[in-house]
Amino acid sequence: MNLRRKRKLEFSIDISSLVDVLFTLLIFFSLTSTFVRETGLKVDLPSASSGVPIISPEKYEINIGASGELSLNGVEVDSIDSVRNILSKFDTSMRLRYLMVIKADTATSHGRVTEVLDILKSLGFENIAVATRSKR
Repeated sequence: MNLRRKRKLEFSIDISSLVDVLFTLLIFFSLTSTFVRETGLKVDLPSASSGVPIISPEKYEINIGASGELSLNGVEVDSIDSVRNILSKFDTSMRLRYLMVIKADTATSHGRVTEVLDILKSLGFENIAVATRSKR
């Protein structure tokens, strides 16, 4: 007869290597992540209650600042003639495919926005949108 007690084996998991791996992954993802940063002109968009969010992978932004300064996709442009020259280099398929978004400040003169719209229409762009903030 065996009267000896069986010794219980203690079970444990060493998680020190797991902590190291998780810390390494945290550092990797924090260093390789990109943050969206708005560039270009500061534009205070007007508000509208009938706005519909548009998500288009192929959009081109035209920003018009409060004093009439212009930027195309975050790159400042000297004059309205420069805008016409740059946009005239788009080929026909790009003019039909791209969504042209006009972001005009609330203090921008109506004439400046009309000039940009006239350029877009005269060059044959078909998808034109005016950006607004939603009323809440």
